Amino acid sequence: MSVIRNILEEERERLSKLLEKYKKEIEKLPRGSISKKIRNGKWYLYRAYREKKSVKFEYIGKESSLKAQEIDKQIQKRKKYQSLIAEVRRDLSEIERAIHERKV
Repeated sequence: MSVIRNILEEERERLSKLLEKYKKEIEKLPRGSISKKIRNGKWYLYRAYREKKSVKFEYIGKESSLKAQEIDKQIQKRKKYQSLIAEVRRDLSEIERAIHERKV
């Protein structure tokens, strides 16, 4: 039994470190999503994000600009990390349950 418990505790530690790593990576990336608006027949991009209770829009530029493409990549990366964090939290929860069941 102690072998299984040690494996579970090692996995819990690994997942905890992974969770912290993902959180640090998310802090570096912009929040929100890309919003497209048409003005005078041309598409322009804005970053929409929440600040307290209101939604803010930050002008990025024309749809084809390098800045717009880069911010879009960063936002997609942030969403991927958020998905990974949710997955790691589910795994941690399962491991916690397994560890506590083994104690009894």
